[in-house]
Amino acid sequence: MSYARLDEFRGRRRSTDGFPILIAISSVMILLGLVIGATELIAYSNEYNNIEQTFGNDVLIGGVQVGGLNEADRLRLLESVYIEQPIVLDYEGSPIILIPSQIGFRLDTESMQAAATNQLDDDFWGGFWKFLWRQETRSINIPIYAEYDPADLRAYLEELALRYDTTTNTSTFDLNTSTFRSAGETVQLDIEAAMSLIEAALFDRNPANRRISLPVKRSAGRDLTIQDLQSAILQYLNADTRVAWDGPDGVVSVFVLDLQTGEEVNINADVLHDGMSNIKVGIIINYFRYRINEPSAFEKRQLANAIICSDNGDANNLMYSTSSDGSYIDGIRKLNDTFCKAGAVHTQLTSNLWIGSVEESNLPANYYTIVQPNTCPGRALAPLDTSTPTDASPQNQTTASDMGTLLMNIYDCAKYGSGLQTIFEGEITQTECQAMLEIMRGTHFLNMMELGVPEGTDIAHKVGYVDDTSGDVGIVMTPGGDYVFVMYIWEEGGRGDGLLFDSFKWDMFANVNRIVYNYFNPTEPLLQTRPAPIPGSGVSCVLPQQGYEVSLTNIDENRFTSEGIPDPVRACYDPASGCRPFDNWGFAP
Repeated sequence: MSYARLDEFRGRRRSTDGFPILIAISSVMILLGLVIGATELIAYSNEYNNIEQTFGNDVLIGGVQVGGLNEADRLRLLESVYIEQPIVLDYEGSPIILIPSQIGFRLDTESMQAAATNQLDDDFWGGFWKFLWRQETRSINIPIYAEYDPADLRAYLEELALRYDTTTNTSTFDLNTSTFRSAGETVQLDIEAAMSLIEAALFDRNPANRRISLPVKRSAGRDLTIQDLQSAILQYLNADTRVAWDGPDGVVSVFVLDLQTGEEVNINADVLHDGMSNIKVGIIINYFRYRINEPSAFEKRQLANAIICSDNGDANNLMYSTSSDGSYIDGIRKLNDTFCKAGAVHTQLTSNLWIGSVEESNLPANYYTIVQPNTCPGRALAPLDTSTPTDASPQNQTTASDMGTLLMNIYDCAKYGSGLQTIFEGEITQTECQAMLEIMRGTHFLNMMELGVPEGTDIAHKVGYVDDTSGDVGIVMTPGGDYVFVMYIWEEGGRGDGLLFDSFKWDMFANVNRIVYNYFNPTEPLLQTRPAPIPGSGVSCVLPQQGYEVSLTNIDENRFTSEGIPDPVRACYDPASGCRPFDNWGFAP
């Protein structure tokens, strides 16, 4: 047996000696990593150095975004917002510009810088790790740090007070705002309250919050007089040129009665006007005078329909119900006797109110018979103003002072048990007068005198209008005192819009009543009349549907919800005309 030598095999083996590939690849990867790492480190170092100056790109200081800005630019931006942006003060309509630096307001830049620095990542390598993994850097949010000297602010406000605080020497009326100031009344800046408001504004960057109505203290002077009110109304009538208020082509009559003192405003208040639907105030007085028992549910609805919806048919039926002999004539005579004895000496209604022609409406032939009332003795003591004839209907006429007298007697009866209860002793009770007042509270016209008082004011009234005359008569109960307000506007020919009223002048009622309201409430005035929901018109009347009773102790019961809109279940519009459901006060949008 022969054996091969080991070295022979070795000589036959393939050589594996060559270039070390794995080592080369590893070396390249390591080198590439070092290059990338160095590049990232250099980039991060540059950013880190920049962050030390700018604190990063998401930096809020006092709500102002100052990210990416260096310290000098941050300060300039913050100063433009907090130091250079003025605070606008309003002192009773006078604008005053306050620059914060005027009262020593200054930014505490050192504290803000330190607070921002504390929110930075102090660990360089920890930050570098976040940078490599592209993690979001921390946002910085610092409140505004600033200071001022309250003594400087107080001194500034004291100087303002010296310039702007006022004391009136005489009673004044501002026609632009319809507001009064009584003689001796003072207006003083409330410095303590103003300091709190201004301090809050100093630390607020929002321009809207840097406008302040300065609070003031008012002290009442000597009481306004009824002559001040009359003068103010005349000033308004002279300025409003829509109607020649004192003839010959137009007349405005105004009667105002202070129900606390009995003082009156009388502007053409003894001129005869068409009584229109205002006459129905007397009709319900007469009804209760002759009504012995509690009104039935049907009669309550008639009363409400006559006043709230101004239905002539129900008003006529109320007159008829007082007749002793079953005739319209006796009911009309009783009504005129009630007018005379209640103090409305020039007021008369000599026939039924119009509800359509006799033929077309199938009415009795004598339905519109003219009934001449007996002479009222009180006429001799209260002469009429005949300087401007107003073409008042001889069948239906009144004066502003007459209507004011009726309203006064209702109020005194309802509140004190005097008035009508005294005049018609044993015939009219205080409870019945309270029912009369409540029925008139149900007038929800949203125009004329209603718009001259704040929403929610207790007001009981009756409107009326024909081609050339408009009238509104009522009682207004306010925090500063209760008053009677009666106003008529007559213009030759009228300037109506094709309907049976002249809405061209309706807002005059609101304007004059606002003057009266502000006279009684000078420290809480209504600064502008309320807008009519439907310009040039009143809203539709609302009454309970059949099956729901009219309440004479709460006239809104079964009519309105607690939100003040017609009750969709219990109430409807214009029940005499088909009972329409709620549709935006009768006018669909």
